[in-house]
Amino acid sequence: MRRRRLLARCGVLALSVVLSSCQSPPARDSAPAAAVPHPARFVLTFDDGPSLQQPYNPTTAILDQLASNSVQLGIKAVFFVQTRSPTAGGTPRGQELLRRTRDEGHVIALHSGSARGHKNHRWLSPVELDQSLNDGAADIRALTGHDPTLVRPPYWQYDARTQSVYQAHGLAMLLTDISARDGKIWGWHISLRRRSHFHSKLAEVRRAIQEDRLPVVDGVVPVVVTFHDTNDFTASHMQEYLEILVEESRRVGLPLAPEPFYNAAASVERVARLRAEIGIYAAER
Repeated sequence: MRRRRLLARCGVLALSVVLSSCQSPPARDSAPAAAVPHPARFVLTFDDGPSLQQPYNPTTAILDQLASNSVQLGIKAVFFVQTRSPTAGGTPRGQELLRRTRDEGHVIALHSGSARGHKNHRWLSPVELDQSLNDGAADIRALTGHDPTLVRPPYWQYDARTQSVYQAHGLAMLLTDISARDGKIWGWHISLRRRSHFHSKLAEVRRAIQEDRLPVVDGVVPVVVTFHDTNDFTASHMQEYLEILVEESRRVGLPLAPEPFYNAAASVERVARLRAEIGIYAAER
């Protein structure tokens, strides 16, 4: 009996060690000696929405936290949306959320304009790809009053053909410097290592800026960060993610602009378009 109790205690101790290793903050880098020549400012982007989940709606929760949080009020972001998907913008509820996103000053960009939803552009026929881009652009034009300028392909799958079609439609393809790795929305989609993950990616960004690989716009380096507004874990932790970006930047020695996020849609769209046209990111795929 005593031996069984001892083994049980050891098992509990081992489990606690495993969990603590998942949740503990990363080892802190000492500040590098060489200075970073330009501060960074984050361009937040969100894929796949709008979400139709109820009663807790991730898109609504994210919009609420971008508007009001402890880091910077009125943050503006780029939302890569599915305009006709039956699980997103192709519904009355989805349209309502798209209007709210527009009314709150965010950039509406194209993810998918297909009524079939989140379909890989590489596998669409030339006719279907062209039609989906036409339809998506028309939907966004009707919503915002102007054509979209940015596209992000579903599943981030693209090739020379799809890129050529994007360009023919006046769309620049934006990828990212940092991904939250939160694209999964079913099953286990909690990120226990979110702080250590952002720590390492921000260190990569710092190196890229120091090596002069990222563009400087108005004295700052726009750093693209990607989330999914269909992920309820992301939505319920959005303020924490904002805090992590600022805190871990400090810990890796990455200086930030006095306002670390963009707060005007025109500025967000301009720098995002520039980053898309240059097509160079902190960590190349």
